[in-house]
Amino acid sequence: MKKILALTLALSMVFGLTACGGSSEASDAAASDVTSAAGGGSNVINMFLGGGTPLSMDPALNSASVGSNTIRSAFAGLMGFQLDDNGESVMKPELAESYEISDDGLTYSFVLRENLKWSDGTDCTASQIKASWERAASEELGADYGFLYDVIDRNADGSLAIDVDDAARSFVVHLPQPCAYFLDLCAFVPFYPVRVDLADNEGIWATDPETYVGLGAFKMTKYAVDDVISFEKNPYYWNADAVKVDGLNFYLSEDNTAILTAYENNTVDYIQSISSTEFDRLNADYPGELAFWPTQGTYYILFNVYKDLSPSAKQLTVQEQSKARFALGQLINRYEVVNYVTKGGEVAATGFFPASLSDGLNSNVREASNYDTWYTGTNEPSDVNPDFTVDQVEALQTLIDLGYPCKGSIEEGDITFTDFPSIEFSFNNSGNNALIIQYVQETWNRFGITGVVNQEAWATLQTKLKAGDAEAARMGWIADFNDVVNFLEIFISDSGNNYPRLGRPIGDYTRNSEVTADAGVGAYWGPDGKQTWADAYDALVDEVKAATDPEKRAELAAEAERVLMDTGSVAPLYYYTTAQMLKPNVKDVIRLATDDVIWTYASKN
Repeated sequence: MKKILALTLALSMVFGLTACGGSSEASDAAASDVTSAAGGGSNVINMFLGGGTPLSMDPALNSASVGSNTIRSAFAGLMGFQLDDNGESVMKPELAESYEISDDGLTYSFVLRENLKWSDGTDCTASQIKASWERAASEELGADYGFLYDVIDRNADGSLAIDVDDAARSFVVHLPQPCAYFLDLCAFVPFYPVRVDLADNEGIWATDPETYVGLGAFKMTKYAVDDVISFEKNPYYWNADAVKVDGLNFYLSEDNTAILTAYENNTVDYIQSISSTEFDRLNADYPGELAFWPTQGTYYILFNVYKDLSPSAKQLTVQEQSKARFALGQLINRYEVVNYVTKGGEVAATGFFPASLSDGLNSNVREASNYDTWYTGTNEPSDVNPDFTVDQVEALQTLIDLGYPCKGSIEEGDITFTDFPSIEFSFNNSGNNALIIQYVQETWNRFGITGVVNQEAWATLQTKLKAGDAEAARMGWIADFNDVVNFLEIFISDSGNNYPRLGRPIGDYTRNSEVTADAGVGAYWGPDGKQTWADAYDALVDEVKAATDPEKRAELAAEAERVLMDTGSVAPLYYYTTAQMLKPNVKDVIRLATDDVIWTYASKN
């Protein structure tokens, strides 16, 4: 598409979102609520992360970035992050005082800090941390990230192979095979210890300041849905003397206008979730305060494989519908998305793994020769019709070859599909989501493909996705640690984050056809389209995790990405940056490439 078309679409989206964004009066009222709610004096940092109320504040049950950033205030791991003398974040022992790794890489021996205490003042023991890990890994809890504990060996009774000695403060973990990222897991929120005696399996305990007892720099004082989650300094934190602020207020909203108004009114110190339509003005009005933080993450569209995309006159096989899904994603001009819609320095996606991600051999898999690219002509005009990109012409021809009836032609530029089933598309209105989804909707509509858009609260959408009841949705995945396995494990059969339902039963979805009734669990996948997902993908990911030869591991990772992309169930749009604004008087904030923002050692002048 020409630039003028992209700009026209972007402007039409801005003017079409008035009803979603709310009135200026409502935004001013929301900002006023922040002012009146903020407590703790001037030495408290107030912020909006966007995304609304986290679905869970339980470290083991949370799987969202907003929840993770909030949880990090009250909990901590064996490993953590500090700033070095150059202001760069480095991973160091946190709850652990020290650690040793055996020569074969199979044993990690930690010594806990002396006099380690929970935020209620009670002693923390190695046995309690082991019990917390057992809970997080248990089938009874059913945590989305429970599978991460599979890197730890098991005893004959099924328990984790961890030896503890409370008197010696010893915590020894045994692995069945080397795991290059095990220390990263120890700094990851699902491995943060909780008081098992206070926790329930529903996460209700994590909404009550009385039971929300952790080992972090702050302790919860207030939890109010769609309002605020507040923390005060934890005097029992092992490094409390280095904590400079008295508290934190995480305000909860998905209203971009209200969030920005609160920042401009100086009632909050930090915000994420900023519409790209404001970037030029903010750079002019607040020089140096708007930043686009490089983030190892991929923004993508997902499709539920149980949705039947067949035209009414022809039943497509499950494998053919994979091609149709891929074509839907291929129709989107990623260059226009990042240059005229998001405008925050994002990089147009060519595959699922983001740029700068490592596989243990290559520091950037997108630049490695053995990894494929899937969107090569995103902004290249087609020789068939220069009004379409090379990718779009390929996608249109795919749909024609699959038997979708249409009128007009590619050559004339008026091709419209007349019998493509409508798709229910769900999203949460945070950041640029509304702009992006409307752009996608406009693109599909241009070719006669209808996307019925449903805006939902983030917690509601997460519940819907987990139940398998969404046909299509926007989603983002940001690295928890710098390794391809972090992105591959999203889609293994046992992953609770596997929203396309690859290898998973149908869940609550009821609008399937007879042909797609077993789409997720049948033998439809792999290079020949005849394997179950466990055989085609899960086995590959297991090999990636077990591989000790870097070159072999890289080949396996590339093949696993290839299998995933061939399903058409994910359509990567771009690689993330995080737009954020921080007041100049707030210093020493730890910001990671995983999109984590850590306030432990921040100061406010």
